[in-house]
Amino acid sequence: MLRVVPVVSNGRVNGGFMDSRKVTNAVLSTIACNTLVWYDFILFGSLAGTIGELFFPQEDRYSLLLSSFCVVAVGFCMRPFGASVFGHIGDKYGRKVALILSIFGVSVPVGFMAVIPTYESVGILAPVLLVICRLVQGISLGGEAGNATFLIEHSKKSNTGLFGSFEVLSAVLGSVFAFAVKIAVRHFTGDNFGVWGWRIPFVIGFVVGIISIYTRAKTGESPAYEAQAKQEGGDVLTGESPVRHLFRHYKRALLLAICIDGIENCSFHILMVFFISYVRDFSPAVVINPQISEAIEMVSVMLAGVLTVAFGALSDVLGRKKVIGGAAVTFLLVSMPVFWMLSQGSALYIGLGYLIFVVPFAAALGPSSAAMSELFPTKVRYTGFGIARNVSSAIGGGIAPALCTWLVKTTGWRIAPGLCIIFWALVALVALTRIRKEDVYRDWL
Repeated sequence: MLRVVPVVSNGRVNGGFMDSRKVTNAVLSTIACNTLVWYDFILFGSLAGTIGELFFPQEDRYSLLLSSFCVVAVGFCMRPFGASVFGHIGDKYGRKVALILSIFGVSVPVGFMAVIPTYESVGILAPVLLVICRLVQGISLGGEAGNATFLIEHSKKSNTGLFGSFEVLSAVLGSVFAFAVKIAVRHFTGDNFGVWGWRIPFVIGFVVGIISIYTRAKTGESPAYEAQAKQEGGDVLTGESPVRHLFRHYKRALLLAICIDGIENCSFHILMVFFISYVRDFSPAVVINPQISEAIEMVSVMLAGVLTVAFGALSDVLGRKKVIGGAAVTFLLVSMPVFWMLSQGSALYIGLGYLIFVVPFAAALGPSSAAMSELFPTKVRYTGFGIARNVSSAIGGGIAPALCTWLVKTTGWRIAPGLCIIFWALVALVALTRIRKEDVYRDWL
């Protein structure tokens, strides 16, 4: 069965036809590939304590966690570079080519984590190999941000926010998958989990990576890119690199996108990576069973997934600025109280803290991909979105767990991590007020 999907040419709809199955394949392949990306990231973050003990043997628990989170941050610092490289490929030679190469680059380091030697085996070489692994993966992850533009360029005017939420929903699915696999493997391996059991989830991730490469290879190209390339004789940009064109003509859009995405990235990495370590290591008394805290985390993340799609769809009705702005204002009010709840050592308070946090988190996350994509035209959308999201990930998200750990250790103030979220909420509010009508592009509709 065929349905009409608007295909763009120079900002105008020209009535192209597209098999609805291609749209479905684009959605499913994007979700599958992005699920792998976040499965690995959340897995590494949630295993920070175990990995720290195996690769950074130190007596001080704070220093051990800080070392592990710094490795996470190092990988994020390579993402903007990866976004530039894969953005050039995606805007000049096609979204599909760039996305196949990037998912391959993500899958190989996941497999390497399953066999990487520990400090006990090879000494200082172990953390060096670990850092190299995350650096390589960080470059490839920079290209995976193009998932969002690829997916949104298959959308209609009435469901752009909804389609964009599918991309970030896959991040939530990857997180749930990571928590579920870790809990199951820990249950079956018992005391051996910290010896060799922790490697099994990475083996599973590598298998998922192979499947993701296959599904992406079977997916077609973005209709918006095909129309633009056809009009301009094969290359969307013929004589100037997408990165140079972006910085020459769309610096303002790039800055706005980075600032808007900061609150989403900061809250995402604090919820998915830092919360679980905070509850385990910074609570005044260890009275919570680790399985209980992990169950609370997983249920909260699943709820966030549902709310993310709902808020993405809501942004198609109310507008991106209102939904994201509402999330930012809510974060200003609840960030400090949430960390107070998490530090009380009570399952009731911890569950309530998670519940309060996931509502503004989902409201910021759901419309974010659509809001950012609309700031760039087709010819530089992959590059612009990729650089913006990955710069935001590096300065707003990637360093957040390490920064929060440092704040607690330095100040002794257990609600200090809330300051990170408040800062980015203020930045987002200022950026949202600066978006003008002429800043918004919907040239794929």
